[in-house]
Amino acid sequence: MIGVIVNPEQPRRGNGELPAYASPYIGEILRHAGIPFALLPPRALIDGPLTTPLIVLAQDLDLSPEQKEGAAEYVRRGGNLVGIAGASGMDELFGVRTDGLLEEGYLQPPHAPHPITGALGRETHVFGGSRVTAIKGTALARVAPLQPPPQAEGAVLDAIVANQAGRGRTLLFAPDLIASVLHIHQGKTVVPQPPRESAGAPSASILDPDRDGDPIQIDDIDDLYYSGAESDEHGRTQYNRRVLLAPMADILRELLLRAIFHLLSSVGETLPVLWYWPRGLDSIAHMSHDSDGNRVNLGWTLFDLLQELGVPSTWCTMPVPGYRREFYDTLIQSTSEIALHYATGNAPLREDHRWSQMDFDWQYDALCYETGLTDIVSNKNHGLAWQGRLEFYHWCRAKGIQIEQSRGDRGFTFGTSHPWLPMEDDRPGGEFIDVLALCFLSQDFTVVCPHGFMRPLVDQCHAAYGVAHALYHPSHLEDPECERSIRETVAYARSLGMEWWTSEEINTWERARRRVAITRPTGGSPRPGSNFTINAGDTLKEATLLLLLPQNGNAPSEILLDGNTVQANTVERYGHRFAQVTADLAGEAEISLPTG
Repeated sequence: MIGVIVNPEQPRRGNGELPAYASPYIGEILRHAGIPFALLPPRALIDGPLTTPLIVLAQDLDLSPEQKEGAAEYVRRGGNLVGIAGASGMDELFGVRTDGLLEEGYLQPPHAPHPITGALGRETHVFGGSRVTAIKGTALARVAPLQPPPQAEGAVLDAIVANQAGRGRTLLFAPDLIASVLHIHQGKTVVPQPPRESAGAPSASILDPDRDGDPIQIDDIDDLYYSGAESDEHGRTQYNRRVLLAPMADILRELLLRAIFHLLSSVGETLPVLWYWPRGLDSIAHMSHDSDGNRVNLGWTLFDLLQELGVPSTWCTMPVPGYRREFYDTLIQSTSEIALHYATGNAPLREDHRWSQMDFDWQYDALCYETGLTDIVSNKNHGLAWQGRLEFYHWCRAKGIQIEQSRGDRGFTFGTSHPWLPMEDDRPGGEFIDVLALCFLSQDFTVVCPHGFMRPLVDQCHAAYGVAHALYHPSHLEDPECERSIRETVAYARSLGMEWWTSEEINTWERARRRVAITRPTGGSPRPGSNFTINAGDTLKEATLLLLLPQNGNAPSEILLDGNTVQANTVERYGHRFAQVTADLAGEAEISLPTG
């Protein structure tokens, strides 16, 4: 169990377009990671002795002298303190000198390997935080700041600094990891060019397609073809080799998770983790289809292909003529999911704007009527249409849409392969919007980009333990290269151990995971450091439970679950060792490592 100190009423330091109240988003990061934590106010530093082995300061806090002394005493007694976005006025404790604010920059790959910085294989975009120099502390990584005029490179600064104080340790992330993750996820406001009322969701991205992109070299001529390509004077396909290949928000989240695991395992502390996926899966795959025209013959062709391949998929469907009730019934009776494909202006409500909640609501109701469904769980907008910033998530929540797929394209445009909850970040409090966002990688390999992009992008999802979301339109299945791409994408994902899930299955699993609470047992325990109570709000079949192992300790072959011995295997996650078991969770259970 870790403690997280946050002040949701305190805005971040600095100006600019960054989220003003991003710090509560650390709760979303840890909750999705399956890490048990307690949110604490700053006064917890002086209310009494802190017994948790690790405390995270989620922002550069305004602390009183007494609170600063409480933090210092906690570290001197052997506690581990992680600071984010700045030293909270405790430069000496963190072993640094603070020299002002960092507005934007790039984390640099470290020269020497370290368990915390193992995710930094390329420079990674960060936003907000502090400019610091290591004095007594040890710099594990550095940051190259961007500053006017315009976006000029500044002197390289220290970014991640480790320090020892008394019997405890501190670790400072000078860049604001939390604001950076949230800013990359949610992006900027989309303002369409008149007379258009919406623009493509990727226009919200704040990442630099040049500097944040990576080249993909395609050597196999069979992987190079795509129908939208132009040819050079020799007849060879020309393609844009740069794509947002690195999921930058996932890299920044991983830095925080690695820091937690490293600090706790170094002092022999056990930490239970509810893993992302069941049965010990590393990652999963998901395929969606945008109906675009509802051409029923091509719909049947794609359906038959996926039945042959044994792939359940999500059909994002416009409520327009084309698909017949027989086709919808077949999808419903199979393992497929019917989702909405909101297309602005398709509703016969001309007195209202084409991009409007009324238009959206009508299309949702019309699709329910056409399919016979009482509710629809998922949506992806036609043309990835978007306006504003977070408004559309509120429309979805009001209508019962629980998972939204419109954001993605050109690789990791919004920095992640994981489902995430948006958050109102322009006012105090950190109010979450109860609609999961699920990004996708690209539209139709072999149609809008070469098939050779598929493997590198899927590899990144697998390495980040996320979801590889591929989008294929039925309307492109007339091209035999599109069928080939689907077959090879399915086969390649399975070769990595991925299972294919629908959007609804991802939503159901993720929401059930988030209703699992892991706490210390209320009764006495002979080994309080290794005993935990798990309380599942829903039945979670074949859930994967991890227990962090000490850095130099032996790996156990079994774990105690409600007093029963369960066989365990040792796995590596985020560069650290865990004991792993699979179990059905329902109600309350106790998990612990065996004595000795």
